[in-house]
Amino acid sequence: MLMCASLFYFSVCLGTDMKLALPSSLENHYEMLRLLYTGCQVVHGNLEITHLQGNPDLSFLQGIVEVQGYVLIAHVSVRSVPLDNLRIIRGSQLYNSSYALAVHNNIHHSLTELGLRELHLKSLTEILLGGVYIWENPLLCFPQKINWEDTVTKIENKLLHLQDIPKNCELTSRELYHHTSDCLLRHLTFVLCSSGCLRCKGPKPNDCCHVECAAGCTGPKDTDCLACRHFNDSGTCKDNCPPPSIYDPNTFQSKPNKDKKFNFGATCVKQCPHNYLAMEVACTMVCPKANKEVITVKPDGNETQKCEKCEGECPKVCYGLGMGSLQGVSVVDATNIGTFVGCKKIYGSLAFLSDSFKVNAATNSSGLQLSDLEKLKTIEEITGYLYIDAWPDYLLDLNVFENLKVIRGRMLYKGVFSLGVQSLQIESLGLRSLRSVSGGIVLIHNNSRLCYTSSLPWNLLYCYKYFKMNTYWAEAA
Repeated sequence: MLMCASLFYFSVCLGTDMKLALPSSLENHYEMLRLLYTGCQVVHGNLEITHLQGNPDLSFLQGIVEVQGYVLIAHVSVRSVPLDNLRIIRGSQLYNSSYALAVHNNIHHSLTELGLRELHLKSLTEILLGGVYIWENPLLCFPQKINWEDTVTKIENKLLHLQDIPKNCELTSRELYHHTSDCLLRHLTFVLCSSGCLRCKGPKPNDCCHVECAAGCTGPKDTDCLACRHFNDSGTCKDNCPPPSIYDPNTFQSKPNKDKKFNFGATCVKQCPHNYLAMEVACTMVCPKANKEVITVKPDGNETQKCEKCEGECPKVCYGLGMGSLQGVSVVDATNIGTFVGCKKIYGSLAFLSDSFKVNAATNSSGLQLSDLEKLKTIEEITGYLYIDAWPDYLLDLNVFENLKVIRGRMLYKGVFSLGVQSLQIESLGLRSLRSVSGGIVLIHNNSRLCYTSSLPWNLLYCYKYFKMNTYWAEAA
């Protein structure tokens, strides 16, 4: 039985990296967002809310308090996006390399009276990195009413790109109520502070927050912060997590630290989450150069996964897309499929798109044939994703992956999918050895000849006690 550990008192979920792309259909897109963010408090990545129409229930967004990357709200025609409890956007990734918050083109293409009218950000008091872009939202009347100087750290060095107030804005009583309520509830934690405060809870000198606080505080201590500037160690904000060794003044030597913790995003953890590799001080998805991946299965069925320095030269490994010699390569084709001959474990990902099967005059290579695909039959494990949205019509299954046992999903397609099979003419999956999908969402969609996928025991493949997103998502034929 596959087992995982639940590590935190808050719920962490993975974000996405799709920008404005649609992975399949509008209906599935909403369902994907609901699966990703129901019960989520901290988004470990980007929060991208896109391509929503009508009046969908978005209440599942109300629990989110922190986003590690950026927030994107685009191409939605819903009236409001309820991010009432979002306190901090860290900006570890930026939209278009510049923006931590981007809200644009939120209007129905044909029904211009439908579009985003209310942006509920009454709790947002800090953006650590990146600027703000709010543009082409003709029904959104109040972006300039927010005191962004209080929210965006060092705004003089950031981009602030705000639309003008639309000429057709009419202040209805409902909108006036929500706007006024948001303004009254939204506490200023910087511009009204006494000199020397990074953040504060009021204008007096003794209202300063601790230097490790972000987004504001309720008192002066490092345990009174609304969010942490660097790391959260069990409710205490610190500049670093407890190190693996400490100095003993009695012996004048360093000794192991029994309270050692790993850096995981902006959090200190005793163990790295399931599917992450433990290094000396941090949790990672990929071992650094001169290190090897070591996985040990304990008697209780749990795995320990860590990176260890190689003694001498590291063992030769098979790299997939995005790794090693295939860094920057996005598709398996005739020019690179030979690198997988005899491989049991792929460090990276495999993606089969339309270009995989086209003749490439530039490289003088033909499209993939059955003889090429059969080179994949030895593969038993993929550390990233397997995504297939093109396949030869004469192949009625994915039998070339008949020995594939594990998809770890440490890297995800569009930041979402560990296994994707869509728009194929297959009649069966043929993944008869697959026993574990450790991260990400499974997408099986628009395969008109594929039946009975919903009746398969997908729940037995997943470990979802840590990441909320490890949930099966499929659309049967």
